[in-house]
Amino acid sequence: MRLIPAGIVAALFAGAAARATGAPPNEIKVFTDELAGYRQHTLETHVNKGNASAPLQIMPEYSYGIRPNWELSVQLPFAFTTEQAKAEGYRFELQYIARHNEEEGLYWGFNVEAARISRMDEQSYWNLEVIPIVGYRRARWHFVANPGVEKPSSGNTVMWSPSAKVAYRAFGRNYLGAEYYVEAGPLRHRLPTEEQSRTVYLAWDGKVGRSDVNVGIGRGLTDASERWVIKSIIEIAF
Repeated sequence: MRLIPAGIVAALFAGAAARATGAPPNEIKVFTDELAGYRQHTLETHVNKGNASAPLQIMPEYSYGIRPNWELSVQLPFAFTTEQAKAEGYRFELQYIARHNEEEGLYWGFNVEAARISRMDEQSYWNLEVIPIVGYRRARWHFVANPGVEKPSSGNTVMWSPSAKVAYRAFGRNYLGAEYYVEAGPLRHRLPTEEQSRTVYLAWDGKVGRSDVNVGIGRGLTDASERWVIKSIIEIAF
């Protein structure tokens, strides 16, 4: 789903400058009940840009419906600066969503990711992430929570990184809403609020041709957050 020319994205994001402490994640997404259908393929491209000094991040993601309600994905993140381009490792995701009414009511599932992370100016390491998915639809409203945890291979600390989303169907398949992401530090000894990365995004979800699109602009709420972040996710099913 998510494939747009890098030159256009770079020009669009060039003005999104401000202070920050580091690059945003490669994947800025609240997981919902959207899956590749059984034996169907999807291609997504995630594009994120933070402050002026942060790299432009582009991550293609191929997904395949391995069984009904099950999806397997492979992600290849890249980072681009004016001086260099770098592959930032690789990721494998397995996602499950239980059978449910897709129009209204409660649904649940989970996403598990194993990743080899190799970001610019950082040592490479393995990371395991587990993200429960709990969602609820009521009339035009859609609510989702992802109380995720992750564990880097270095050390025994489990990190707490919840996210959530609320969206309102304005017309057709167009949703307007807000997404909220937190990197709170160790699960048992969370960082003080001002040291946590907390970002809220105004987001639009819709359809352009055959592509499902998510576009958002985020504002950091603490000094440990990126000041401004722009992100897009474009998906094509085939």
